[in-house]
Amino acid sequence: MVRVAVAGFATIDYVVRVEGDFTGRGTRRMREAAWPRAGGAALYASAALVEAGVAAAPLTWIGDDADGATYRAVCGALDGVAITPGAPSTRCLLIYNADGSYGCLLRPGPAELTEAQLRLAAAAEWLVIAAEPPAVTARLLEIEGPRLAWIAKDDPACFPPELVARLTARAEVVFCNTGERAWLEAGRTGPAPAGQILFETRGADGVRVEAGEVFDLPVAPLSVDDATGAGDTFAGAALAVLIGGGSPRAAAEAGIAAAEALLSSR
Repeated sequence: MVRVAVAGFATIDYVVRVEGDFTGRGTRRMREAAWPRAGGAALYASAALVEAGVAAAPLTWIGDDADGATYRAVCGALDGVAITPGAPSTRCLLIYNADGSYGCLLRPGPAELTEAQLRLAAAAEWLVIAAEPPAVTARLLEIEGPRLAWIAKDDPACFPPELVARLTARAEVVFCNTGERAWLEAGRTGPAPAGQILFETRGADGVRVEAGEVFDLPVAPLSVDDATGAGDTFAGAALAVLIGGGSPRAAAEAGIAAAEALLSSR
């Protein structure tokens, strides 16, 4: 049985690293690239949950093309993966500059909830919401029963103000990065619910945890120029500890370790 359903886009990432800054003009030399790599918060977070021993599955959508086959090849649980015949999978071209900043070119694919996906979400103990079409999130929030976690993303196309207000008011666990924190707080229409745990990843400055008390944890310095999936991996590993009855501090420590392992593997 799937204990955690993680809803969000499935992407096939084509990662490019350039020397200097890519501005859209002229030619830049490419460094080592990932062509292609399955990605998306649903995949990274569910994989971290499974690695920690929690039965989890991405709730997502792909086409029946070669990109979809790439995704299926690395996806451990296909229970919540809807395959749309004749449709292209979502493709994401990530261009990383030398300073670590990046741009993203997206070709959207299918993203429509199926009855099987709704049943999977309703039967899960936890439902994790990540970036996806707002209509999908709104429909999932109508389901009663699962506990809710939110992997926030400052993207109005996925999380318009009305959904931010609903998610901040209902989620028991929230994950965001430091650049998203002001946006998240501005979206609240009331105080945070009692007991809400918030993890704020802060890059090289570590992780801030707000769970009644507020504390910061350090991270090991790493030299990386492709941090894709680190925050989602952190979220999955941290949530696994909370589901197992662990403390927010232990959850953050597990999330840091999982994210560092991912980044060190690249």
